[in-house]
Amino acid sequence: MQLKIYSLASINIDEVYHVPHIVKPGETLSSTQRQENAGGKGANASVAAARAGAKVHIVGKIGHDGLWVRDLLSSSGANTDLISVLDDTATGRAIIQVDAHGENSIVLFPGANYKVSKDDACRAFSQCSAGDWLLLTNETTGVADAIAQARACGMQILWNPAPMTDDIVSSKQPVDMVDILVLNETELIALARQYDGIGMTEGADEKYTSIARQVLDRLGIRAIIVTLGSDGSVGLVRRTRVNSHEVLVSSDSGSSSQSVASSAKSDDDIVVIRMGCAPVKKELIKDTTAAGDTWVGYFTAELVRLQNASPESVGSLASVTPTMVEHAMTFATFASGITVTRLGAFPSIPERHEVEAFFSSKKI
Repeated sequence: MQLKIYSLASINIDEVYHVPHIVKPGETLSSTQRQENAGGKGANASVAAARAGAKVHIVGKIGHDGLWVRDLLSSSGANTDLISVLDDTATGRAIIQVDAHGENSIVLFPGANYKVSKDDACRAFSQCSAGDWLLLTNETTGVADAIAQARACGMQILWNPAPMTDDIVSSKQPVDMVDILVLNETELIALARQYDGIGMTEGADEKYTSIARQVLDRLGIRAIIVTLGSDGSVGLVRRTRVNSHEVLVSSDSGSSSQSVASSAKSDDDIVVIRMGCAPVKKELIKDTTAAGDTWVGYFTAELVRLQNASPESVGSLASVTPTMVEHAMTFATFASGITVTRLGAFPSIPERHEVEAFFSSKKI
């Protein structure tokens, strides 16, 4: 049986305004261009995972104004049967400024995304199989219930808790039930500050690795991935006795088949994997809006692909090894490298064959 991804997804209509620079407090600024696109962190990641080749089922809610977004999700290859259409609530919105360098600033209106409930998760997970993945962000309601139900169903869970809130710990979000956390550096620090006793005084080069290691130890989860923008990413993967062997990456995957490549080092029971950025020339960068979401979707899809190639390991800690994580990080990095050279959210997310070609040629 092939593993599936259930994505508890925020679904938005993105209003994108191109500006000379991000507007400052008290400033009125004219935009040079306006676009209206389909988006939402969860929806973007779902499209990325589907275009990467995974079987993706999207769980979410929209208003009637978002029917065209649902159609785009479906045409991207994702299953949209679990998206509900509400009569009395508008689809979520994102007001996005994109400056001349491709950097962005975003204001969210949650809309129907804040109508997602425990019952929606129950309905979705009644169709799942043990070992399937739950992919979710922090842009909808129902996150804690979905994580708890997914764990009870034997699902694997990847959480990208963005936008980060300052009550993850105090509100008793079940972070320790997650298998993999994916955060950027700002979100990592915000999460770490919610735990007592986590030090943040390391030198700059090791700061994020040190913080991530402490959070990993505190939670006892499988892995933490920290995306670092133009500095690439770093992954910390727990190595246990049952996953001390490595699952080789197949030759058609576009990455090394070595057990752990030179970018990784082992310290105690944790393997640290450092990943640079994809080779994208600065002048080609147009819009970074969907880069992180593309990374998350492709990363999850690649883990699923590798687990499907080794189904006997699913359901044990052996199913997520440092080699698998490193390969997934590599593929996700090249996918997001393509994304930043294009405008918009859905339109910028590449197909798998484009990512494979970019990895092989190292040229866009």
